[in-house]
Amino acid sequence: MKYQEGYVGTKAELSDFIKKVFPELFAGKLVVEGQTVRIPSDHALEYKVKYDSAGAIGIKISWEDETEEEEQEFEI
Repeated sequence: MKYQEGYVGTKAELSDFIKKVFPELFAGKLVVEGQTVRIPSDHALEYKVKYDSAGAIGIKISWEDETEEEEQEFEI
């Protein structure tokens, strides 16, 4: 199941958001729509940066969930 939260703000507000979100993510404390985000330590992770010069950038982290037989994704 996919969960997401969206925000709008300035470049400075984005900077503050990223400075908060990444430490929460790696500390196991990031919550999205009431769900705690967990990046597994026992799976191979695929991660990439996407950039579109027309106006978008994304960071994607994904892994295969062996119990659900589907790929899980976390995109920032």
